[in-house]
Amino acid sequence: MRFEEIMTHERGYDLASQVLNICNVHHKKLFCHITYRHLLVLSSDENGCVILKKVITIADDFLKDEFLDLIAQHAHSLSMHDLGISLIQHVLELDFTKKTTQDDKRLHELMAEFDEVLSTSVTADVDKLHKLASKLMLDSDLFFEFVITRRGSLMIQIILGKSEEVDQVILAGVKQRFIDVTTNFYGYRIMIQTIKVFKKRGDLKVYDQILRLIGVHALYLTKDPDMGNKTFQHAINLHHQDCTTFIACGLQSHYIELSFLKHGSKIVEMLIDDRISMVPLVLLMMEIVKCDEDTLVRLATDEYGNNILKKFLALAKEHKEDFFGDLVDKLNPLLDSLRGTLGENIVAIIDSETEMVKDRIVSQGNN
Repeated sequence: MRFEEIMTHERGYDLASQVLNICNVHHKKLFCHITYRHLLVLSSDENGCVILKKVITIADDFLKDEFLDLIAQHAHSLSMHDLGISLIQHVLELDFTKKTTQDDKRLHELMAEFDEVLSTSVTADVDKLHKLASKLMLDSDLFFEFVITRRGSLMIQIILGKSEEVDQVILAGVKQRFIDVTTNFYGYRIMIQTIKVFKKRGDLKVYDQILRLIGVHALYLTKDPDMGNKTFQHAINLHHQDCTTFIACGLQSHYIELSFLKHGSKIVEMLIDDRISMVPLVLLMMEIVKCDEDTLVRLATDEYGNNILKKFLALAKEHKEDFFGDLVDKLNPLLDSLRGTLGENIVAIIDSETEMVKDRIVSQGNN
């Protein structure tokens, strides 16, 4: 039997208790680490959830920290069922978890109020939650500090989706500090869950507002190769025409600049690959046509830029032959500079196209 099958069996708790009570420290740690890897499966089973709570309680501070991090990452999906909520509440009640915010008295006191409301029942009093969420919004700095802590992230993800009034308050906070929230590890998750909640509710107006914000702040988000990049990936992978267009316009005049960077080139590639909108392809073409010869040679011979140029040539040939022809004309005088460099593949594409054109001319002449 597999580990999760044993732990969710009716005798699994007895076995886990024996391991945790009798075995030496090394074996206890090993058991805790294995349990950590199966957290999501165990959290959806009554026996497994009981074992998880016991393991988290007895784990050392380092592993408690790991458990807290993992639960914070998956808090919203856990909050969709009673067992998951009970696991989150158990974690929130641990002294270890509460210590993570005790240095900030105002933040700590507010979280204590959330603790009190959330611990009353699985279905917390919506009116009380709304009042607390509104209190949080009185100070945008306090809201930001709250959502970027693991405790705060856990709490917000529990209450998201519980009522439209509470969700509107959280949405207002996210919009007010959009850049700060989006480029933070825990804040990003709040932003994503907020999108999902309003989309699920069918409120496409709010859904579009958030996607538009991503486009408006697109250039700033590119400065953050971690969470900013994740935000782009999530937004572009939605294949939402308006969202892709917002982002494309937000990055106007910066495509070549981004193409020289690892994370930037990935964003550019995703945008021009997203066939739902031709705007990114048009804007990139405008930049390439306007750029000087030295910049174009650097782009063709750059590790990341070369891939963008190659991709652009392929897409332009497929969708915009006039773009392809213009770019071939611009690259032709530079081919000798590219031979024997990383840009050799660009030379091969242009040479191949030139031969095809010659063959067509000869064929037409013979006819």
